[in-house]
Amino acid sequence: MDLQLMKHVRQIAELTQEELAEKVGVHRTLINKIETGAVPVQDATLQKIKRAFNDAGITDADIELLASVFASKNMKSVRKDWGAGR
Repeated sequence: MDLQLMKHVRQIAELTQEELAEKVGVHRTLINKIETGAVPVQDATLQKIKRAFNDAGITDADIELLASVFASKNMKSVRKDWGAGR
């Protein structure tokens, strides 16, 4: 999973780095380092992250669709006001 996509999916799931870290069983700083590309994500950790997203109602198919949309639109970031009307 693309690191920027991971961050966006986390935000869509309305999880903070701290909340995701707790669900995955790691420290928040590791989530931050993964999202910024400072450290590579281990496969086992990625599977736990995907499971946390699934628990938040975001399926693997949803993630694939988002990846496709982001790639086709060459999206680098999500607007800060995205989802503000919720």
